[in-house]
Amino acid sequence: MRSFPLGSFFFGNGGKMKLLLVGDVFGILGRQIFAKQVKKIKQDELVNFIVANGENVAHGTGINEKYYKWFLEQNVNVITLGNHAFHNRDVFRFIADAKSLIRPMNFMDTAPGKGYVTMNYNGILITVFQVMGKVFSTMELKCPFETTDRLLNEQKSDIWICDIHGEATSEKIAFAHHFDGRINIIFGTHTHVQTNDARILPKGSFYITDLGMTGPLDGVIGVKKEIVINRFLTNDQTKFEPVTEGKSQFCAVMLEIEEQSGKVKNFQVIHHVE
Repeated sequence: MRSFPLGSFFFGNGGKMKLLLVGDVFGILGRQIFAKQVKKIKQDELVNFIVANGENVAHGTGINEKYYKWFLEQNVNVITLGNHAFHNRDVFRFIADAKSLIRPMNFMDTAPGKGYVTMNYNGILITVFQVMGKVFSTMELKCPFETTDRLLNEQKSDIWICDIHGEATSEKIAFAHHFDGRINIIFGTHTHVQTNDARILPKGSFYITDLGMTGPLDGVIGVKKEIVINRFLTNDQTKFEPVTEGKSQFCAVMLEIEEQSGKVKNFQVIHHVE
């Protein structure tokens, strides 16, 4: 297990801003460690802007209004979703009015909610959007490449941040290279396992294939391991149950970005276990 010391790569704030990207927050253990670590990081690092994936925040599946508001109380600026976006029916009550909540932009046009949000942060336009990969997906989706191209061509922003939510590492990496230099920050979610490939791409975009999961450490991507093992052994379809006790992990990336150029100058991968 590895835990990176916070602050070891960062300078003062002048002309720069710090962003924190947090991987899929899963269930009660995810909420507990998220609240604790985000509070500490904000105090120690003076983080300016936070993006978190929240599609598993409500008992491991979906989001409800209670936990949407909870994210806002933790000073999260934008919450992204994914393939579980609508799996908690409560989301339909509030998603239309949730200014800080986005679901994959390449869902069909009839899907409620929005796929991107642009915020004015001290005169800087920051656009956060999400697309979902098509490889291994059973959902009906538009092409994530074409959808992203259209957004970049039609909207104006100073800083672009993309959450690509998908199964296939190859699709995420191809997407990142295709948009290298056009999107400032590209990070993957969905697989719940943090990858060891965080880097600045040749044309300047920051990229990591998957942020990892903030939640249970000793289950299988957040679920009780016995249920998942039994499914592999016997094809038993017992309903998944989230792990609710034991060790937790906090998976994230913290970045420093130049406000004028939008270039990521420093980054730090975080995998904290307690």
